[in-house]
Amino acid sequence: MQILTKPAILKLIREHPEPFDAAGSANPFACSQWQLHFVEEVAGDDWAFVVPQHEGEGLMLLYSEPRSPDRCRALTNYYASLFSPLIGPAANPDAAIGALVDQLALRRPRYTAIDLAPLDAEAAETRALHHAFARHGWYVKRYFCFGNWYLPCAGLSFRKYMETRESRLLNTWTRKSRRFATGPGAHGDARLEIVSATGDVDRAIAAFERVYAKSWKPPEPYPSFVPGWARICARNGWLRLGLAWLGDVPIAAQLWFTMNRRAYIFKLAYDEAYATWSAGTVLTAHLVRHSLEQDRVVEIDYLTGDDAYKRSWMTQRRDRIGLIACNPRTPRGLMLAAWEWAGALRHRLRGPGRASPRPQAGPARPGQPG
Repeated sequence: MQILTKPAILKLIREHPEPFDAAGSANPFACSQWQLHFVEEVAGDDWAFVVPQHEGEGLMLLYSEPRSPDRCRALTNYYASLFSPLIGPAANPDAAIGALVDQLALRRPRYTAIDLAPLDAEAAETRALHHAFARHGWYVKRYFCFGNWYLPCAGLSFRKYMETRESRLLNTWTRKSRRFATGPGAHGDARLEIVSATGDVDRAIAAFERVYAKSWKPPEPYPSFVPGWARICARNGWLRLGLAWLGDVPIAAQLWFTMNRRAYIFKLAYDEAYATWSAGTVLTAHLVRHSLEQDRVVEIDYLTGDDAYKRSWMTQRRDRIGLIACNPRTPRGLMLAAWEWAGALRHRLRGPGRASPRPQAGPARPGQPG
């Protein structure tokens, strides 16, 4: 297991992108381009990057901060909708993950807590992580992060897709899309655009940021992260940045990216002054059409959250969960385990439901109060 500085982790990813890009076929937030961008833009210069590795068959990227060097967590934050260990295609997942956890559990000085999120609730790797920590006698609590709405769509036509939408959405799209197809009006041309080329990306990002500033969304804690990711996506052919215009005024914007025949809906906003145009609905349908007819994706993924509007566009839902593992062989780990166990008990007593909420004692995510 390696404990690396920020320059060293960047060097490792740049020189050995293969395991990251292999994992990126199923999880875009594992690919080398995402990891490099995340470390460069979000990670602190004083973070310690914890990298357990197993004979070329698997690795994980974790980090700890100087204020709590005995606790570490997955190298993610709210920008990433999925964390996964990087397990080689020929590896035995249980054995590889067991070896990674062994390194974390046997490390001296001991870790008191390790927080891994967000994980696929149903993945074999998630179960293997839980079992591996429990095998070392650690207290492991599973907690709910968020719902993830998605659309399996291999071979699906746009016409068939829209026919199966709920009537309210279908009627809104039918009425409002005509306004973007009837030519010039009092506000000028109403039009839709999807930007993917590097030559157009700066103009599109400027329009996106203009819409975002006039929307209900709070300011980004890392202002250069989203524009930087858009530029990376454009260079790699992944970008699908949708814009709705009235004349020279952008009124809705959505940043999608498409990798390995999957479309990911990353950021969206609309100008509230033009809410009656329902430009967000019209633009979403336009991007769905492009994904189905041009990119021929097998899945569209709304990423993070159970927002009501996502249910109107997607058909399936899955849980993203976290695991917090507390080491009872340390005084602080024992205290954290007791705290988390009591929280889980209170949750059960309130009635049946999903996994427990986010841990009360877990390390804070970058950009969030801790």
